[in-house]
Amino acid sequence: MPYHEVRVSSVSEEDHMPLVILPVACLALVALATTLAVRPSRGAHRPDAGALAWLVPPVAALAALVALCALGLYVGEAGELVACCLAALLAAAAALARPRSLALLDDVAGRVGLKPRAGRAVVAVLALLLCTALGFLAIELPYNPAALQIAPNFALIQGLIILGALTLGLFLFQRHGAGLALGVVVCALIGVAQFFVKSFKASAILPNDLFVLGTAAAVSGSYVYSVDGAVLLGLSCALLACAACTVVAPPSAADSRALVRRTLANLACALAAFAALWAGVTVPDYFGQLGVGMEYWYTLDYYERQGFVTTFVAVAQDLPVDEPEGYSDESARELEAAYAATYDETLGATEARAAAAEQFAEEQPTVICVMNETFADLSSLEGASWGYAGPERYASVDDALMGGELAVSVIGGGTCNSEFEFLTGIPLAYVGDGKYPYSLYDLSDAPSVAEQLSALGYSTTAIHPNYATNWNRDRVYEMLGFDRFLTIDDFAGAEQFHSGVSDAETYDKVLELLEADDGPQFIFDVTMQNHSSYDQGNIGEVEQYAVDGLSDYDNDRLSEYLACIEESDRALAEFMAELEQLDRPVVLVFFGDHQPALSSIVADALYPDEDPSSLEHSLRTHETTYFVWANYDVAGSAQVSEELPTSPAYLAALMAEAIGAPLSDYQKALLVAREEMPCLSLVGAQGADGTWYELEDADALGAAYDDLASISYLEFASKLE
Repeated sequence: MPYHEVRVSSVSEEDHMPLVILPVACLALVALATTLAVRPSRGAHRPDAGALAWLVPPVAALAALVALCALGLYVGEAGELVACCLAALLAAAAALARPRSLALLDDVAGRVGLKPRAGRAVVAVLALLLCTALGFLAIELPYNPAALQIAPNFALIQGLIILGALTLGLFLFQRHGAGLALGVVVCALIGVAQFFVKSFKASAILPNDLFVLGTAAAVSGSYVYSVDGAVLLGLSCALLACAACTVVAPPSAADSRALVRRTLANLACALAAFAALWAGVTVPDYFGQLGVGMEYWYTLDYYERQGFVTTFVAVAQDLPVDEPEGYSDESARELEAAYAATYDETLGATEARAAAAEQFAEEQPTVICVMNETFADLSSLEGASWGYAGPERYASVDDALMGGELAVSVIGGGTCNSEFEFLTGIPLAYVGDGKYPYSLYDLSDAPSVAEQLSALGYSTTAIHPNYATNWNRDRVYEMLGFDRFLTIDDFAGAEQFHSGVSDAETYDKVLELLEADDGPQFIFDVTMQNHSSYDQGNIGEVEQYAVDGLSDYDNDRLSEYLACIEESDRALAEFMAELEQLDRPVVLVFFGDHQPALSSIVADALYPDEDPSSLEHSLRTHETTYFVWANYDVAGSAQVSEELPTSPAYLAALMAEAIGAPLSDYQKALLVAREEMPCLSLVGAQGADGTWYELEDADALGAAYDDLASISYLEFASKLE
């Protein structure tokens, strides 16, 4: 899929001069026209306050263009810039001519036999239809290269929703054009926001993103907010709407009673428009009948093919967790009990498990989990062909209890979802795509490895060297049973690397916690340093890699990302060396939350013949790596780094089983289901023979997929209010 990276242009200052001069000249022209309007010559009519208010959007737009060009943040062509300036000038001219235009329209209406009231109603309807089309384009043009190729059925849905929203705005503003213009401006802002999300994360804005705006703002400081010509075309649509809407206004009311009647009538119409709009966006059958896709893992592809509004609303309708077919609490409990009994008779009945359980009861090892930001081994993407062998120190660990590929559900973002799966054991495949449980649900009654170990006498600490409110962690960690949460406030003066506090500093904090408390601990460390973007140029000289088919810019980003992984690899090796020296048993679980968004570009370049939306292609970019390691001899384990591909939802249960920790019935059910389904993510599910299936083909997986759906629903979704 096309990928727009927002970045500072590399053109020279001389090349930028025409781009700066043009909007400056336009702004000066508007300022001159405004001055002449405010101080009219003899015989001219002074524009009213309404006409002057309509000047605000074009003047603000031109000022923004001047700022973008002056700061080097416009990286598009001159043609789009000229078009935007002309649209602003047209909007300014329409604002200044508003009184005369309204008088002229009334005169024309009279000549064709229409009363002013009817004539203005016709103008309002025409402006409403025009603004619907402009609103559609204002949303799609900034981010969607296929904006004009959206299929008619999807375009119809989006157009009707925009029409309903603008109708609501028109009547709320008492049939004044400001309601329509504001609606199109909002459409343009949505388009710009989607442009930046696509640029930074290669993904789409989802309904639940609205719940985590604080998180988005907190991690956005390292991005460069430059725009291209497509963004200016979206802005031009909003300016054209402003020009058209200057002539939308009802005639003056005859008296105060007429004004009250008209106001009430408009509010009633607004209520009717809202009711129709609400019905249209909350009845999913309409969307399904018109072919709107709902099973997806690459949301941006669907947004571009179906339209932003169409797909956004369809995803919003899918937010509730679906109840499995034929589900009942009683049958789910029976299933869970049967799976737990199977575990006790098979996996749990081995001598190795018995030895590990006895050892755990005596020693109660401390458990440290490091979820490392964007840590992945991209050598899996044909690394030999472009000279990358992967993180070497990490690969050299040969005494882990287990390790290997980790099939994750997210790419480029959504760290909290990998975190949710690990801490709760609930597979996102059963929660649904595009959902962030940390933001949407009360997790107080969800399964939790932190709460489980706390019940065994462990002290529990979560660490994330960023704001406590990111992904609502301050609230969620308390729900999941953590005793304390160390945030950015606990890392004052800490060493920074790339995008934040270094991995090494978080490991030092872990060692401090161990030194301060001899008792068993569970420590969950979510690192920060490898966070995007990867064009910051703030870590010095880095080893350069080049993948054929990538631009120099993208290869530079890839090289910066891999330099971050190299630093993580180095810090991890030092941390493990420190743990080896401790005179206390410690278990370390290490895994990456997701690949960077740029992996999709690398995969597209390396596998050009693959469909980017195919299962095979998506699996390449939804894989990280993990291991479970101990600094002591774990009873019943050979500790030879057994290759064991898995998924985050299984990982805590696998760790607990390996070290002999007590297991809940749900964890036992997970481990038994894993025998038939080793990996499970939003991308797909893997059968016991290693074959991957799309979730729509889950019948091929046998009973395990459906059984685990019911059991996980019992443990999680059935408890949601």
